Amino acid sequence: MKKKLFTDKNISRLGNFVDRHILSVPLLKNGIPPFSSVEFSINGACNRRCHFCPRVNKKDYPNILENLDIGAFKNLINDLVTINYTGRFAFSGFCEPLLTKNLHEYISEIKVHLPKTIVEIVSNGDVLLSKNGEKMLTKLYDSGLDTIRVSLYDGPHQIKIFKKLKHKLSLNDKQFMIRERFLDQDKSFGLTISNRAGSVRLKTDYFELKPLKEPLKKSCHYPFYKVLIDHDGTVLMCSNDWKKEKPLGNILNESLLKIWSNSEFIKVRKKLSQKDRCHNPCNVCDVNGTLNGKVSFEYWIKYFSNNKIIAG
Repeated sequence: MKKKLFTDKNISRLGNFVDRHILSVPLLKNGIPPFSSVEFSINGACNRRCHFCPRVNKKDYPNILENLDIGAFKNLINDLVTINYTGRFAFSGFCEPLLTKNLHEYISEIKVHLPKTIVEIVSNGDVLLSKNGEKMLTKLYDSGLDTIRVSLYDGPHQIKIFKKLKHKLSLNDKQFMIRERFLDQDKSFGLTISNRAGSVRLKTDYFELKPLKEPLKKSCHYPFYKVLIDHDGTVLMCSNDWKKEKPLGNILNESLLKIWSNSEFIKVRKKLSQKDRCHNPCNVCDVNGTLNGKVSFEYWIKYFSNNKIIAG
């Protein structure tokens, strides 16, 4: 069964941004390239159970509506202030961000201290259709939100509903992006589909998702340009690590910059730069991780050439 690939147009938008960002900022201490994208899974819940998402399994992925404490979040932002972070900060990850009622406070904290940081939300949009949805969205933009990307899963009839909301609030295409996730199977539902590091099992007439039996001999750029922070402060090497098999630190105990630069994180990048995926969770993952982050990847290759790093 041959997997038919569909590439989301947002891929190139994000790719262009991270490439421009890494070219415009200085290196960190010891010549380490910085990250260009922070993905923050602000809570541990979602109101949907999509069949192509790991959350379809309620037992393994129960809803936990807990948020990272705002005080701990402020410490994270203070950490980013030390490098004058101007990259992307996305409320996305393993959750539905709009379930966090005081989300605007987190956004405001970013924009007050890091006004040039691009703040995004990735959402299924369901909360926006509630009684207070319009008021909530207005508050998010007033707090400094730059973009919300709304993924529609139910059908084309949703487009008209969300365009009406968009126009009512006078939002442009950059501020309010609609993504069609209801396409047919032959278009992978409108997703750049993957097995999410072996967390998804799904069989259709056009593709099959399941853990790989043999690791791909292919590099992956994800850990070279972005980092994911879970709602409990855990830092993961990749947004596809739903099973959380590779925690690299916790921002409740140490700074994000230290975690990004720690020896374990660097060793993982070294392995991936050599097309070595023989380690968890990469060994069962089918993600094409080379669609974005080429420039960041090249920066790290240069770093490796200037430093003796052993892929242990």
